[in-house]
Amino acid sequence: MILKAFLIIFGCVFLGEVFIALTGLPLPPSVIGLIILFGALQVGVVQLDAVQGLAKTLLDYLVLMVVPACISIMQYLDVIWEDLGVLIGASTISTLLVLVVTSKSYQWLRHAQKARHQGRLHQESNS
Repeated sequence: MILKAFLIIFGCVFLGEVFIALTGLPLPPSVIGLIILFGALQVGVVQLDAVQGLAKTLLDYLVLMVVPACISIMQYLDVIWEDLGVLIGASTISTLLVLVVTSKSYQWLRHAQKARHQGRLHQESNS
């Protein structure tokens, strides 16, 4: 079961690598892999039960992967301090952009879901 989940998750990451290699887009392949996995889950190609256990385990150990990167940043505090205003501005703008896009996407999906549900109710009442 874990091997299957491992193959699914890292297979999607590999497909992301292939996609980036073919298109040359300046995006992280792991992000494309997550989008592929999300799409596969939404379409039903991959069942949530197949990857949920391994995904939870990977998330539990995510901190161990982030801490070394954070510690190595300490070596470059002088560089960071020089561009602190730019970093704060970019972080603020990108955070606001993510919030707006996420909320608008949610609103659009909810509207589409309600419209589809009302369409089904209308069809059932006519039957």
